[in-house]
Amino acid sequence: MHLINPQEIIQKMDGVVEIKSYLNKIKIIKNLYTKGANTASEICAEVGISLPTVNSLLGDLISSGEVIKQGRAESQGGRKPDLYRLAPDAFYVLSVDLSKFNMNLALYSCNQTLTTKKESHRINLDNEKETFERICTLIEAYLEKTGIPAHKVIAMGFSMPGLTDSIGGVNYTYLRYGEKTLLENLESRFSKKIFLENDARAMTLAEYKFATDHSYKNVLGLFIGWGIGLGIIIDGKLYQGASGFAGEFSHSPIFESRDVTCICGKKGCLEAVASGTAIVKMAEEAIKLDKDSILARMARTQEGDIMPNLVVDAALSGDQRAITILSEAGLDLGRGISMLIQVLNPELIIIGGSVAEANQYLITPIQQALNIYSMAKSREKSKIALYQLGEDVGLLGGVAVVNEKLFEDVIN
Repeated sequence: MHLINPQEIIQKMDGVVEIKSYLNKIKIIKNLYTKGANTASEICAEVGISLPTVNSLLGDLISSGEVIKQGRAESQGGRKPDLYRLAPDAFYVLSVDLSKFNMNLALYSCNQTLTTKKESHRINLDNEKETFERICTLIEAYLEKTGIPAHKVIAMGFSMPGLTDSIGGVNYTYLRYGEKTLLENLESRFSKKIFLENDARAMTLAEYKFATDHSYKNVLGLFIGWGIGLGIIIDGKLYQGASGFAGEFSHSPIFESRDVTCICGKKGCLEAVASGTAIVKMAEEAIKLDKDSILARMARTQEGDIMPNLVVDAALSGDQRAITILSEAGLDLGRGISMLIQVLNPELIIIGGSVAEANQYLITPIQQALNIYSMAKSREKSKIALYQLGEDVGLLGGVAVVNEKLFEDVIN
């Protein structure tokens, strides 16, 4: 069964019965892709296809190699029903995790498992066509090295920073040149389904799909790297807003009294005082004041400029100035988060990104600020938790975006 360009395949089909059968198979594949292993009766209830038809189509999909049996489910009385799941090689998804200075690549099976060795490349993300060409060339080289047949890689998910309209396929901050959108340029280059999403929204979706208790339906993901990104899950769905820009909370001027100009041009934005960029600036000032501190010694031994994770490492090694810097950032973050709690009343707030590796040096002051700035009744059911997916959260963000949207245009 061919899964690339289903719309083109449908156009070549003759009869209504053939088209309906194909679409029903796509519905079953989507169910197994998004939900994991499932029984025929559960697929029937969730997809809205009769049980005899589901059993017949599952037989066809097993014969064509897309589906396999995976043991038996728990009995609800009587014989234990068969469990079905996608075959590991049914199809693959390439995830591209872009940051301002780096690109990570990984190929995942349809069961969300890493298939081949990840690759990382230094890049400088900007609006030059040459940068787009280099990214595409690196992707093509990586796909060739995997040895996976090209037709088996049916989609690519891009997690990237900047003002990203995932619906319109435009990043208004990066890789914007010429008359075509970024989505159009990528789909023209690779002839595959491409899904773009802002990195914070993609990472929040990954944590929600692959790492959290699904009893949570209203979740915020705050990711602190060089900048600060926010993802919002409402009633179990990623919230994107009318223009696809929901979550640009870090550019809210919460601290207008401070004479700190943000990259967006406003004064006192949360990002200007509590992001990785702000933390590095504070660390540089701290090093000038104490050239013999743990932080200063660690900075001298590394190559290149100071990175946010260096400040985290120094704090974890006991450097008091680094601990103070992270504590101040945590208090400011907590003040910002308190506003989100008042407005959105989330059940879970995930704190992630390289700065979050500071753990309690960041989480404790965040909690202190919440106690000061948010109403007790509003925050009593809002749990703060560190992200679970670690350094792979960006790559799994790309997978999560594909998992959320693949086949939507065919069966909806």
